[in-house]
Amino acid sequence: MQADPIKRSTSDVDLRSIKAALAGMSESELDTLSETTYKVDQFAPALLAWLDSACVWQVQHRVGIHYELQPPETVIPPEQGDISIDAAIVVRRFFLQDSPAVHALFDAVLERLTGGDGQKH
Repeated sequence: MQADPIKRSTSDVDLRSIKAALAGMSESELDTLSETTYKVDQFAPALLAWLDSACVWQVQHRVGIHYELQPPETVIPPEQGDISIDAAIVVRRFFLQDSPAVHALFDAVLERLTGGDGQKH
């Protein structure tokens, strides 16, 4: 059995940077990222599903529908840990030049998944 590379945290404090990054994204950026999760190869399905749900969470939050954002590691099974971290790095590169806000989201997600130890990025 492969070791789980994802740092699993029970702290909501770590979600602040993810929530702040989502809040900094425009409606268009949220829509584009959400659509991208459906258009790319489903090589890390749990991460891609979480990204889509995080975009939906932010859109709903803006219109007054409030519920808790689940951390990405709650939906990523241990066997998808490495590929999810790699996928976040690859997808982040697509937005590097065009959207600093989306890039910030991926930085926050990678920080959360790797526990901030610089693993894989």
